[in-house]
Amino acid sequence: MDSKHLVTFITVARLLHFGETARTLNYSQSTISEHIQSLEAYLNVKLFERIGRKVFLTDRGKFFLPFAERMVREAEAARQAFSEDTVFAGSIVVGAAETLCAFWLPPLLKRYRTLYPQVQVNLRVGNCVDFPQWLQQNSIDVAFSLQDEAGQPQLRQKNLFKGRTVLVAAPQHELATGKTLTVCQLNGQTFLLPEGYCGYPLDLKRFLEKERVEANTILEFGSLESIKQCVKYELGISLLPEIVVREELQRGELAVLPVAGLDISIQAQMLFHRDKWMSPPLLALEKVILADEGRAAEAG
Repeated sequence: MDSKHLVTFITVARLLHFGETARTLNYSQSTISEHIQSLEAYLNVKLFERIGRKVFLTDRGKFFLPFAERMVREAEAARQAFSEDTVFAGSIVVGAAETLCAFWLPPLLKRYRTLYPQVQVNLRVGNCVDFPQWLQQNSIDVAFSLQDEAGQPQLRQKNLFKGRTVLVAAPQHELATGKTLTVCQLNGQTFLLPEGYCGYPLDLKRFLEKERVEANTILEFGSLESIKQCVKYELGISLLPEIVVREELQRGELAVLPVAGLDISIQAQMLFHRDKWMSPPLLALEKVILADEGRAAEAG
C-alpha cells in the first residue's frame, strides 16, 4: 500500500473535491484519480461515490479513514526515527491572537530562531474565530489562540497557560478609588475593548448583559496599544489581560478597578489540524513551546 495513495485519500476525504486535492498536493487530477482507484483495487472496496458533481465518502471510506491517518503518521514517525540527517530548514506559518503575539509569543519565537536559524517563521495575527478555518485551509501551520476549540474533532489542542484579566482606567478616573466597586457602578461607563467575537471581550459583554449593566457605549479597537492609550486619556475603561498592562500598572499610568463578581480569565491554546503533517521544524516548535510551559509550571 503506497503511502502517497493514503495521503491522497486523506486529502480527498477532507476536501471532498478531486480538483482541490490535485491543487493542494500539486498533482494532476488524473493522478489523484489513479491513486484512489489503485487504493480501491487494493482494498477491494469503494471509498468514494459521486452524486452529480459532488463527492462523498462511502461507509467503507469513513471506516478506513482513521486507519489511513494512523498509517501515514506511523510511516512518517518511522522515517524520522531512522533519519540521521534531519534538516531543520524551510518555513512555518504561525497564526496568533494579538494578545499572545504582542506579549507572550515573541520571546519563544526568538528562542526557536536561535535554535533553528535556517527555519523561516512567518507570523500572521488574527482573530481567534478564524484560526480553525485557516488551519483547515492549510494557510497556517499552527495557531495560538484564546478560544477553546476542544469540541472540534478535526483540531488537536494543547492547553498552555492561564492568566487573569483586570479592569483598568486612568489613575485620575472617578472610579479609581482603590476600593472594590459594585457592578451597578459600571452603569454609564464607556468600555474600550478589542474587536472580535471570542475570548475575554465576549465574556465581559455577557457579564454586563447578565448583570444588566447599561454601558454608555462599547467601542471596539483593532489594536491593544490603541486601547491603552485611550484609557490613559480617560476616554473609557477596559478589560485587558494582566500581562498586557503589567508595565503600565507598575509605572502608575493605569489603575485597576476591582469589581465584585467580575472574574474573567484567559486560557491560551496551541492548535494543530489533525491531518497536518508535523514536519521537523513544526515538531521542534511544539517542543519549544511545551518545554517553556513546563518551566513555567515548575517555577510556579
